Amino acid sequence: MINRLLIKDFAIIEEVVIDFFPGLTVITGETGSGKSIILEAISTVVNGKTSKTMVKSGSTQSAVELNFDNKIYRKIISKNGRTKSYLNGSAKSIIGLKKDFGYQVEFHGQNDQQLILKSESHIDYLDYYCNNQHLLTEIKDVYDKLEKNKKILKDLDKNLLMYAEKKELLNFQLNEIELSDLKNDEDIMLHEEYRKLNNQEKLINTFNVVQNALNDYDNGMISHLTNILGEINQLVKYDKSTGDISSTIKSIILQLQEVGIDIEGRLSEGEFDKSKLPQIGERIGVVESLKRKYGGSISSVLEYKKQIKKELDSLFSISKSNTELKNEIQNLEQAYFEKAHLLSKIRSSKTKILASLIESSLGVLNMPHAKFKINVSSIKDDDSFIKSEGVSVRYTSKGIDHIEFLLSSNPGEPLKPMAKIASGGEMSRIMLAIKTVFQDKNPVATLIFDEIDTGISGETAKKVSNHLKQLSKHKQIICITHLPQIAMQADNHLHISKSVINSNSTLVKAEYLKGKISSAIIKNLFIGDEVTL
Repeated sequence: MINRLLIKDFAIIEEVVIDFFPGLTVITGETGSGKSIILEAISTVVNGKTSKTMVKSGSTQSAVELNFDNKIYRKIISKNGRTKSYLNGSAKSIIGLKKDFGYQVEFHGQNDQQLILKSESHIDYLDYYCNNQHLLTEIKDVYDKLEKNKKILKDLDKNLLMYAEKKELLNFQLNEIELSDLKNDEDIMLHEEYRKLNNQEKLINTFNVVQNALNDYDNGMISHLTNILGEINQLVKYDKSTGDISSTIKSIILQLQEVGIDIEGRLSEGEFDKSKLPQIGERIGVVESLKRKYGGSISSVLEYKKQIKKELDSLFSISKSNTELKNEIQNLEQAYFEKAHLLSKIRSSKTKILASLIESSLGVLNMPHAKFKINVSSIKDDDSFIKSEGVSVRYTSKGIDHIEFLLSSNPGEPLKPMAKIASGGEMSRIMLAIKTVFQDKNPVATLIFDEIDTGISGETAKKVSNHLKQLSKHKQIICITHLPQIAMQADNHLHISKSVINSNSTLVKAEYLKGKISSAIIKNLFIGDEVTL
């Protein structure tokens, strides 16, 4: 249950702290005093919906803190619309906060009345009473798979030629790349080889010149250095330090000899075979063509090859044969058929029981002659695969049933769709009757009613108040009311008042009333006189 609510700089409220208690709490106050703002503040935490318009004029942010079962839920709303959420002081996402809070608080107001007026929502009420949640999850799973496969089959039939052409193109591209047997950096090596062979005469001539300069018997560098080495070696016996010079010259001679051997090998091993030039040029053409087609570099071509394989795998999964898909669809249709008929059977078996319970509850709420019926039917759909009593009927993720609540408020009147005949006061009582019937099945700990007394008075108001009092024995009930009959039943009477401090400041005050003051406020609900606290 809600234990405490703190509101700061929210709408017209500067700051207010309210403790809540078990049982029935009624909230009274003049029109515009801020009663609905209190409930709106609770709703921002429970339902997660916020707006920058909630921030009090002149403030940078508003804060709402809700103590629920000793957990502290906090919501900060800034004037730019951004929201921060916290649970027990730790930051929490809006979705995370809402998920943790779960369905522990339920609001009832004009929106709920609008919801029950929509016949498409009636199936949800019936399924809730029938405990069909698990079966609904199963049939929705089958329905989603069935619709997905039907769409794939439709797309396959429609785009079969397109898929075939695309697959042919991708296979051609993949074959072209794989046949090329590209290697990383191959283009760099090919261009280097091509430049070498294309300039082989200059290379050969230069190598021959170098070779002669190194090895000429009379004038070669190696011959000269060998003679110099001999003379230096003669000096070692006079100066040992010249041995270092001798070693250096030996090293130079060895390196020059290695250069000569390297050049000789290049000239003799066919490294400058010009007949390879056309072959290398052709290979360069292949590589450059692939680079132009598929990304501008060898790495891009190889990456595109991976993408082609993935896309072909994807096309393969999409392009299941018509036979395979039709077999799968047939199995799913059979599974759907079985679950849909099981749902129909369960719903039909419970409609009279639920209608009777709601009828009885309406009787307690001063609608003793009300007749309530839950009609189970189906809607014809010639394109549907599923049949009911030999007729093709519409199917959805909730089955094949169309559920509609029918009501007769007065004796002699025929049952008609509830949306067409129920008044505002009747809708309030119908919602209260349904919540009463569902109270044992509903895990909600706190029910909040925003002016459930709309359109009722007198004896009806008294019976509604008794009903709320009875409901408050099982749930925490918080209710805004303008009816003394309801206010008199309160375990806790919370009064909201508003006063103008100066021309620019409004003070909203929330306080629990007892005894004579509470009685005076309740009396004011009868006669409309203003009571000064």
